[in-house]
Amino acid sequence: MNTALKYIYGPVPSWRLGSSLGIDLLSQEDKICNFDCLYCQLGATKKHVIERKIYVPVEKIIEELAALPDTNIDYITFSGRGEPTLAANLGEAIKAVKLIRKEPIAVLTNSSLIGLDAVRKELILADFVVAKLDAYSAESLQEMNRPVKGIEFGEILEGIKEFKKNYRGKLALQIMFLENNKEDI
Repeated sequence: MNTALKYIYGPVPSWRLGSSLGIDLLSQEDKICNFDCLYCQLGATKKHVIERKIYVPVEKIIEELAALPDTNIDYITFSGRGEPTLAANLGEAIKAVKLIRKEPIAVLTNSSLIGLDAVRKELILADFVVAKLDAYSAESLQEMNRPVKGIEFGEILEGIKEFKKNYRGKLALQIMFLENNKEDI
């Protein structure tokens, strides 16, 4: 793969998605997240973020996709260095990618913002949403995912339920079993 790419990575093998080409709409040196999960492969969250904003213009994503050689992939996945729903242009990016690529679109989310109407409207554009739900209570959310102030367990649960009502794509819940939660889930 072209090493000059800044916003696209892979394809990478995924047990749930097959061969997945990743798009990082955050693409910063440090991860951009509203959680600080105990187990995060990217390490500790240095700066908690709750406000959605544009980090990478959609045009940059499209430029990189257009420059890619033909490759056999099963999904194009919005993920990367943090929580993709923090990108205020997620919906715009999904629409733009669908105009130029035939592969289905997946989004891997920590579910923190799924309680927001705007986020649900953007996620509904994806073909497959993998929503994280490690916690079983407000206390376990604080213990395992350590969210930024303002993110509530009940809003996450209700947001997932509301999303499922109108979503026609594939929805999967991803749960990380740790010593802290394995007996309670």
